[in-house]
Amino acid sequence: MAAPRKYSLELRERAVRMYRTSDPKPQIKKLAVDLGVHPEALRGWIRQAEADAGERDARLTTDERAELMALRKENAQLKRANDVLRTASAFFRGPARPDPAQVTALLDEHPHLGVECVLRELSIASSTYYRRRRAEREPCERRRRDVELTEQTKEIHVDSGGIYDSPRACTPSSDARASTSGANGSSA
Repeated sequence: MAAPRKYSLELRERAVRMYRTSDPKPQIKKLAVDLGVHPEALRGWIRQAEADAGERDARLTTDERAELMALRKENAQLKRANDVLRTASAFFRGPARPDPAQVTALLDEHPHLGVECVLRELSIASSTYYRRRRAEREPCERRRRDVELTEQTKEIHVDSGGIYDSPRACTPSSDARASTSGANGSSA
């Protein structure tokens, strides 16, 4: 948001009109004192009015300034989007649609990218991200049970001396199934 103007727009227009219509041209300093404005402010208004009228080439017109500001803003947004996409592509290195856990990890590792910007560039609904975050803080019953089972599975793996393979460690219930299938005469 722009800073509030010290001098009203009407005062600016009146001051520039007084300077431009008077003949001979008054000294800017004297006119500024008469109007109760700073001389450099009046000088800047006059130069800008001359640029807008096409009388001064070394200065941008008001429309050109507005366009330049809009382009700079768009450029900053595009740079931020490129940064997000570059970081995300290096981070994911896999399928086109990243797993929500990967997005969460990306944002944890690169907080400077900003949540909304990352989600917008990756076309991910913010509700998906925030639901995932809430589930991490307050896991549901199934997730809590999964954590318990994972710990039990790791214990079984360690207790067995590493007999059970780590990617698919057997739980006590699968041991029972294996022994019953062997008893039926079927072979693996």
